[in-house]
Amino acid sequence: MKTYILSFLLTASLGFAQENSGNGQIEELDALTVESTPLGTSSDDITQAWSVLANDELENAKGATIAETLSNTPGISQTSFGPTANRPIVRGMDKFRLRMLQNGTDTFGVSAQSEDHAIPIDPLMVDRIEVLRGSSALLYGGNAIGGVVNVIDNSIPTSLYESSGATLLSSYNSVNDGWNYGAQAFGGSDKFSFQINGMKRDYNDYDTPTFYTEDHHSGNLKGPYELVENSHSVSSSFGLGGSYMLDSGFAGLSFSRYENDYGVPGEHAESDTLIEMESDRFEFRSEIEITGSDFLTGINLNIGYGDYMHSESGYEDEGNGLEWHTHATYLREGFEGRIAFNHEIGDFRGVFGLHGLFDDFKIQGEESILGGLSRVWDRNGTAGVYTDDFTTSAPSNPNIIGEESSRIALFLIEEYDLSDETTLNAGIRWESIDRDYEGTGDLDDSTFSASGGVSHDLSELWNISGNVNYSERTPDTAELFSDGAHHATESYEIGNQNLDNESAVGVEIIVRKTVGKVTGQLSVFHTKYNDYIFLEEKSDIRDAEGNLKDDNVYPELDGDDGIPDTGDANEREAGFPAGTEGLPVKEYEAVKAEFQGIEVEIDWLAIENPGMDVIMSVYGDLLSGKNETEGVNLPRIPAARLGFGFEVQQEKFDFGMKLTRSFKQDKVSVHSGHSEDPTAAYSLVNAFASYDVDFGDSVGKLFIKGYNLTDELAYNHASVLKQYAPLPARSVELGLKFSF
Repeated sequence: MKTYILSFLLTASLGFAQENSGNGQIEELDALTVESTPLGTSSDDITQAWSVLANDELENAKGATIAETLSNTPGISQTSFGPTANRPIVRGMDKFRLRMLQNGTDTFGVSAQSEDHAIPIDPLMVDRIEVLRGSSALLYGGNAIGGVVNVIDNSIPTSLYESSGATLLSSYNSVNDGWNYGAQAFGGSDKFSFQINGMKRDYNDYDTPTFYTEDHHSGNLKGPYELVENSHSVSSSFGLGGSYMLDSGFAGLSFSRYENDYGVPGEHAESDTLIEMESDRFEFRSEIEITGSDFLTGINLNIGYGDYMHSESGYEDEGNGLEWHTHATYLREGFEGRIAFNHEIGDFRGVFGLHGLFDDFKIQGEESILGGLSRVWDRNGTAGVYTDDFTTSAPSNPNIIGEESSRIALFLIEEYDLSDETTLNAGIRWESIDRDYEGTGDLDDSTFSASGGVSHDLSELWNISGNVNYSERTPDTAELFSDGAHHATESYEIGNQNLDNESAVGVEIIVRKTVGKVTGQLSVFHTKYNDYIFLEEKSDIRDAEGNLKDDNVYPELDGDDGIPDTGDANEREAGFPAGTEGLPVKEYEAVKAEFQGIEVEIDWLAIENPGMDVIMSVYGDLLSGKNETEGVNLPRIPAARLGFGFEVQQEKFDFGMKLTRSFKQDKVSVHSGHSEDPTAAYSLVNAFASYDVDFGDSVGKLFIKGYNLTDELAYNHASVLKQYAPLPARSVELGLKFSF
């Protein structure tokens, strides 16, 4: 029935538009420039897969997070850990394989460390989002082995403003009683441009269709629920920046502060678990065009500094009733710099440069995932493992108090026109990584990445390109040394100090059509990994201290010091005492893995009339992720999707609809008798409409967006929290954007 409704609306819209149909001329537009590529390559020539959201397409797609904004882009899904802690997943890659950038440098957050950590960027005032996949991301380092998401704003103006002005934005969303506010003012002189901006977002727990959850301890169903508890958030940001225009470029500086206090849904929602985030960020950027040189054509300098902190708190009962406790505090201070020299040597054009990322990272508090042996006591009260009759397989990884790291890299990329129709490119990157730990020995390593590609114009309309790439990634500290309860994923995670560097070889073929009434691209890719690192669930159950369920580690306790007495075996208990939380064990392992998939997006200018156009669109993606070592599927592989939509564009009024079908995901990970739960298929119907209004010399836009209009219960298979946080219920967002 839902599909019939959409088909009727589509047919009606086409019939209305067809009344004034005429023979429009095909207009060739300037090719889009992908700013995140080292050479600022034209979208017609780039040999790797890319996605760009900007202008009206970005405004129509904007959600509460960067991941939600990108979620309908082919090859990109989201972690859906509630509405705030939500990261993009690119071709099945997230966390330590996906770099989140802001204007080309790190966000300096810790969202890769855990699914419940939010990205310290709000999309409300963002101008553009670029996503690079495969080899196009390699020059951003080993942690971009899966892709790069670069969020671009106007914090540093890159050109002079024609006049002073301001933009105001406000909206309301019914699903969480949420209000959003944003403002930006800008101006300048003959040589100087500046801007100042601010935003606030405030929303409550969000509504869902009726759902049930399975109790973690008893296995019984709980519910019914009609909202996701503890999914509220209050966030705000403030920023300012300016740039000085040089005769052949610019140099600019900006500052921003971002705060976000948000609840963590799931089994710990009853504790009102709250994350309080603060992030300060400085950026310096300069681009200089060089003339009169036989070698250099330009110099680009990008510097970022970030100071980040968040605390994780909640109510606990330690015998004196419920009290508010801060469990852990994450601290990160980082500096990133990149200088790139654009050059031309004969028929070659390229970029070579130097890149550095320097980090100071700490986790403070009693619930550090890197706490390891600090939580285990022997009968004498000293840190270590139990001995004699109390021997247990409790944590064995070291207690990591802090980490200082440096990554220094050299990179080079070159392009060469083999003919008017064919362009070749190649790139290499070498990176040195030094990590100094408080709590264990230091680690030094290096990685190497390389890529090569070819782009060939089949005709004036069609282009085919391909590339092959090799990349390496060092295991993250969490993958090496984790040894503690991770309540975000409701598991006890154990690192593996014997992990080797992860390496991948990928091949990709892309067919594009960028001119004419029908445009789009089709990407096919295949990537093989050696030592692919992932969390694999075991059959063991541990408590929060790391003790196995069947260990005899719960004898009668001395009431004075809490250290186990040495009484006889009759004092010891089998299993966990009542009320003790048992967590499934997940260990980091390395296997041979294989990813392959297809991504497609097509736009058709179906009707072109004076004053009105109708655009039809189709998109879809299909991904397979295999653990080749064990011959099984990898966990949390996003389901295949297929989407259809239309948009009617008039002089002042635009509207459109989109139907997205997410298919059943039953190709689940199975290991040691444990299996992921399959995820049922679902369909989402979204719509939008906007109307341009004029107030004198000022312009405004009234807009309305509808989400999940059929109110379908939908679960995201890629989410570790899917049973506790289904996708939102039917909702309407109303807003106004006004510029003067």
